Order: sequence, then C-alpha cells, then structure tokens
Amino acid sequence: MNTMQFTGSIPLVFLCASSALAKGTLEFSLKGERHSQLLTLAERDVNGTSESALLTNFAGQLGTRYFVNFTVGTPGQLQTALLDTGSSDTILLASDALICAKKSSCPGGSYNSSASSTFSLLSAGAIEAQYGASVVSGTMTGDLVTDVIQVGDIAVTGAHFGVAHEAQGRFLGNGAFVGIMGLAYSATEALREGQPLYPTFVESLVGAGAITSRLFSLYLNEVSSFGSILFGGIDTEKYEGNLTTLNFLQVSAEEKPISAFWMHLDEVSMTRDDGTKEQIVESDEIQQPVLPDSGSAYWDVPTDVYNKIINATGATISQNNALLACSKISNGTSFAFTFSGNGTNKVNLEVPLSSFFTPAVLADGSGLAKIGGEDACLLMAQNAGSDAKFYLVGDPVIRAGYWVYDLDNGQVSIAQARLSATASNIVAVEAGRHGVMDVTDQASELAANQTERVAGTATASVSHSLSTASEAVGQTAGPQSTDLSSAAGSSVLGVTTDGIVSLAGALLISVAFGAFLL
Repeated sequence: MNTMQFTGSIPLVFLCASSALAKGTLEFSLKGERHSQLLTLAERDVNGTSESALLTNFAGQLGTRYFVNFTVGTPGQLQTALLDTGSSDTILLASDALICAKKSSCPGGSYNSSASSTFSLLSAGAIEAQYGASVVSGTMTGDLVTDVIQVGDIAVTGAHFGVAHEAQGRFLGNGAFVGIMGLAYSATEALREGQPLYPTFVESLVGAGAITSRLFSLYLNEVSSFGSILFGGIDTEKYEGNLTTLNFLQVSAEEKPISAFWMHLDEVSMTRDDGTKEQIVESDEIQQPVLPDSGSAYWDVPTDVYNKIINATGATISQNNALLACSKISNGTSFAFTFSGNGTNKVNLEVPLSSFFTPAVLADGSGLAKIGGEDACLLMAQNAGSDAKFYLVGDPVIRAGYWVYDLDNGQVSIAQARLSATASNIVAVEAGRHGVMDVTDQASELAANQTERVAGTATASVSHSLSTASEAVGQTAGPQSTDLSSAAGSSVLGVTTDGIVSLAGALLISVAFGAFLL
C-alpha cells in the first residue's frame, strides 16, 4: 500500500504601511500565497512602493496562515511571527532554544538577548504558553523581557514580550516553530501563576502614542491579493454595505470581564451553483461559543457538522485528511454564515467554497497529492469532536469579512469584505464608547451596547516611547539578520509633535522566509 502525507501551505506575506493614512492610525499590508512551490514575484508598484522579486518556500502541514515581519533589539534582529487574534502574548524563540539548533526548525528566526544593548529581563520563567486547538498544539516556556520592537520604521521602546527557551509540540508541522504576535486581551496572557499581566503589542502602541484606542481592523483579502491590518482605524473602502457591531460574549460562569473574542455561530447554509441549498448548521445546533482566530488555518466544527460538510462538498477522507479534486471545486458554490453576540444584532457573511480548499502538497514538497488521477485539494475544515468547550473560526471564514476588533468596548464590527479593493479611505477611530459608529455615521442603525464589563489595559512595568528608525524593516530573505542595510523601505513614517503617527509616504515591509521546507 502506498502512503502519502499531505500538507497545506504557509503564506508568503507582505506587510506595508499604506500612503495617506489618517492621523492616529497605523496600517500594514498582508499578502498570502496559497501554493508552497518556489515562488517568484515580479516587481511592480503597489501604493507607490516597489515590490521586488522574492524567492520563498515555506511549506507546512497546517494550511495558509498569516505572518508579520519585525525586528527586536538594538541592533535589530529580524523576526517572523504568526499574527494571532486567538491569543494575547507576543513570544519569540530564544537563540539558545534546543529546537533552534537546527535552523529549519525555527524558520522565522530567533532572538539573542545578549546581542541587544536595549534588552531587559523582567521575570525569569514567567511565560508558560500552551496552544491546543484542532491540529495545532504545543508549548512555549521562558522569560518575560522588554526591548525595542520595530515594525516598519516605527520603533516602540520598552515593548514587553516573552522569550521561549523551550518549545515543544506540533506548531507548524514536523516539529517546527515560529514566534507569535497575539492581538487579544492581556487578561488571557499565558503567565506563571502569580505573575502580573503585561501590555500586549496593541496596548504598547496605545501606550507609546501611536494610536488612541485598543482597536484594529483586519482585512485578509483574497489569498493572492494584498490585505492589511490597520491599528487605530477603519478603511471604509474595504467592505461592502454597513458594518454591524456585535458584543463579545461573556462565557465564564464567574463574574469576570470580557477577555476574549467570543461569538455565537447561529447558522451555516450551503448554496450550490445550481441554486440548491443545504443547511449545514441549524439554529442553536452549536451551543458552544466560537472564536474568530487568524492564527488558525481551519474552521473547527463538531463531528456531525463535519460529516455534513464532507457529504455536501463531495470530499473523500484519506489518512484523516479530507480531499477533493481541485477541478471539482465550483466557483459558484458558497456558504452563508450567520454570527451573533450579546445582543440582537446579527452578521451574515458569504464565504466561497474555494476559500475552504488549498492544494494538498506532499510533505516532501515534490508536488501535489493525487485523487482519481487529478491534483488534490485539502479541505480546511477540521473535526474537533462533539465535546469541545469552544470552536475556532479560522482564516477561510475571516477572509470573507472586514473585522474591526474594538477591545476597549468589548465589540467587533463586521461587514462583507470588498475583495481586491483598489480604493482606500482610512478614518481614525478615537477612544470612546461609540468610536466605530461615530466615524461611520451608522449609530442609529447598528449601535450595540456591551452590558458586561470589559478587561482593562495591563500596567507597564517600564514606560513606552515611540521613535522613527533610520532604516525600515523591508525586503529581506532568510530568517534572522542583524544587518538591515538591504531592508530599507521606500519611504518613511513621520511622527507629529503630539506623538501621533502620520505618513509621509509609503513603506513596504516584506516577509521572506527563504527556501525552507518543513
């Protein structure tokens, strides 16, 4: 019997700050590539920047996910980390971690605190992070430290993060790990008992004066197109219709503040290209909360829902993977998702069937798996069992929407994404009770009032400050590098006298993983 291992693909991601941003906002672009074959990108202009050709091959077993590129320390050490709305901590791999003895096991780079003149140890052994959902599992343990984090040419002094000296589990596949940049509440940080909370990356941006509120907008866009994460504002040209605001759920039996992005998944239906419709999730069928998680490449579902998806799509199970000939994925078939929160508002998102499939690359990178003699695609829905306490809604669904996470108010505002949008209209969202609604002129129609308490901001043990670096983190190839002379962006960000970020031009920051095959 012939056996095959299948792998999804890890994205090539471009991060850039767009031109003509609103005062008080900070935007970085993302670009994901679904295929894991060696990829060359032709040079072209994007928002006034030049995109140089890069070679990348960063294949893993866990599908398309999104990464950010930044430097840490003085001089800067290049890091690549998973962008994750499902966790809170920013954790980097230590250069002395055993797993990093083999560079291919730490393809996003590692952090050498001894090589940084601005490093400060806050608490040894404070970090105890466990990740366990569907196919992703692992642990990272280490120290809590502060240092300079530079994204683009914006440098935040005194940024808090974890440094993992030990990492185990199945994070990217085949034992490989990268760092993680968590975007959730500091209240859920993975700390040893008794350790005080520390400011997250989003809170550090607020503390440094880069943005005024704990708010960011996520626009993943199509896999083959540029998307963005925008801190402190929204882009009204990146979505269709109106934003609808949902209150995050309070799911703890105890009286605790809102501290995670919990929602209800009310219904899911599938409409085929011939107009026939099939119900996948009935109203109230999934009692557990769901978590929109950009760090997950999968949609996690109970067993009975998973079986419905298999039957509806015509996929075939092979070695615990659901496969379908890529040629049979109909562009006219789509899913309709209905979400709700703590209130009466509901959000509907249409997700194309193609968003749930990615080419099934053989684990040795030699090509695509075959099914019935045709190239096979892997279904990015995961059977998480029927006794799970919660379920993840990963990138296949998140890509279909424009998501505005408002941590200050315990809310998320969602609309159907305008995919491959070419226009931009960025508006800063000031801190306050109705910030998003105030800037979209939709308060009377879409306002929502969070009745539960919301987790506050962690207190910084050292002060944050904002500065403009002389060289931006731009296009680089390979993992860690302390020589950033070749990584300069095409222009610089300016900082106004009141400490609010404004753009003097456009900055391209690219994530390039080098030629790694996990």
